[in-house]
Amino acid sequence: MKLMIRQYLASLKERGELDALLPDLLSQMGLEVFLKPGVGSRQYGVDVGAFGKLPNESQSKVYLFSVKSGDLDRRDWDSTNPQDLRPSINEIIDVFIPTRIPAEYNEYPVEICLCFGGEVKEEVRANVSMFLGKLKADDLSFSEWNGDRLADLIEQNMLREELLPKNCRGLLRKSLAMLDEPEVSFKHFSQLAISLTCTDDKKPKDILTGIRQLYLCLWILYSWCRDEDNLESAFLSAEFTMLNAWDAAKFAFGKKNKVAVSTLTTLDSILKLNLQVSNQYIEDKILPHCSSLYALSHAVNPSCATDVNLKLFDVLGRLALTGCWSYWYLSQVSEENAEAGEFFSEAVAKFQDNIKQLIVNNPILFTPYKDEQAIDLVLAIWFLSLDQKHWRDINSWLSNMSREIYQMFKIGDKYPTTIRNYAELIEHPVEKTDEYKKSVTKGSVLYPYISAFSAIMEFPEPYEIVKKIKEEYLPHCNFQVYFLDESSEKHFYRFDKMHGATLSDVCVTEEPSELIKLLVNECDESNKVYDMTAFKFSFWPIILTGCRHYRLPIPMHFIIDIYKQRTAGQTELGDEINE
Repeated sequence: MKLMIRQYLASLKERGELDALLPDLLSQMGLEVFLKPGVGSRQYGVDVGAFGKLPNESQSKVYLFSVKSGDLDRRDWDSTNPQDLRPSINEIIDVFIPTRIPAEYNEYPVEICLCFGGEVKEEVRANVSMFLGKLKADDLSFSEWNGDRLADLIEQNMLREELLPKNCRGLLRKSLAMLDEPEVSFKHFSQLAISLTCTDDKKPKDILTGIRQLYLCLWILYSWCRDEDNLESAFLSAEFTMLNAWDAAKFAFGKKNKVAVSTLTTLDSILKLNLQVSNQYIEDKILPHCSSLYALSHAVNPSCATDVNLKLFDVLGRLALTGCWSYWYLSQVSEENAEAGEFFSEAVAKFQDNIKQLIVNNPILFTPYKDEQAIDLVLAIWFLSLDQKHWRDINSWLSNMSREIYQMFKIGDKYPTTIRNYAELIEHPVEKTDEYKKSVTKGSVLYPYISAFSAIMEFPEPYEIVKKIKEEYLPHCNFQVYFLDESSEKHFYRFDKMHGATLSDVCVTEEPSELIKLLVNECDESNKVYDMTAFKFSFWPIILTGCRHYRLPIPMHFIIDIYKQRTAGQTELGDEINE
């Protein structure tokens, strides 16, 4: 275990990684953290500040950490860069200690901690020792927190035996060992996540410890995935971790005691880590190839067309969901933080453009093979719909898709089906009889979504084609719309039990206005989605993440909100004209 942690620490970057882990570790050790890493403000050489007494110390001290990544060599020690460790120590002594230590700690001795994930290289060992020896005083001492010491402290305080059971350690090892088989790796990690976030008969402090441990385990998995250049297991595990950590942390919502605040801080770190993992996956593996014809289709290395279809819709959903998170972060940025606002605004536009390129350059995205691919379809359309300049492209996509599906039914080949088994899906359709078609198209959420978007956005062609498909080929099929219900809050984030409700026999053969009226009324009646904690606390992308991860249909409320916002805008415009 220590070797795994040691390798993980050595791979961490200085900013946003190693300095983000350190406060949680110090808090778990019983120290009071009074300074955390900041962005945009000078911290005079100190990345993390803490107060308290370590087990091997006789008195309390003020601990000031200056953090560097990897090994400490000549370049990081003193290469004329103001960010090097030697000038940072001078700045701590000259400025931070006299002016920035909280008044209540002024009487206590200070220990400056040189913190890095690797080790001190021999080339600078003598320089470091001589320099620190000259500065040492009665009330000022120095210590080295290298990768070995950090690994020991993490193992003793965050992963110690009584807190991380042997089976959890085994699950982490198995997950890391099977990175080349991402589904197997994720299976082991998901079992680990369930064990650490189970809240049965646990006190809030124990829940906090479990969430911190899970956060650390996810970081270890992610660092190993980066080293292996295979992020699949980390991507799936990050989503699952975020959903389960959210459920475990619900006790802390709205509270301000120390445990609750620490829990929400760790939950926020998990949310940011999920964004980091998904962004790296999309930026490294997907975006470079979206603009090239058939590039991603070819990269699937398929044994048949079904492989390409399944993977491309999966990639579409991931890309759209990452874009939704960027849009959410954009909405959270304050007006004063123009740099962050510009970053996320550019990210949203980039993801939207790449979704359109992905579709155009991989035409198999015009022909869904599985009805549940409606989940990825809705994520992409909803994300594109956030900017009305993309509506024309949405219309073109839905028109082409509905025409292709109609043609597939006409020739009896590869029309969307409810089949889940991979082997059966490859062989589909095994017969071209009406009896077979009825058996594999008993229900659908795909067509009601296409009709709903077409009606709301006033796209006549796809709406009429779906109407023809229903009348000519699917009169037996139950067109359904999914809603969350009273039990969803309890079961959604872990998906430990089926939940939700459906509106059956959605009529897509009436006029578009009638369909909209039906859906609006049903959404107003079945509005439990707004009672979900993710909505109450304005973290709505978690609902979309859960739907994509657990393969649940996107609640129709997201689509109907487009209609309500559009009609509200038209009303405001009409009022301005009348005035």
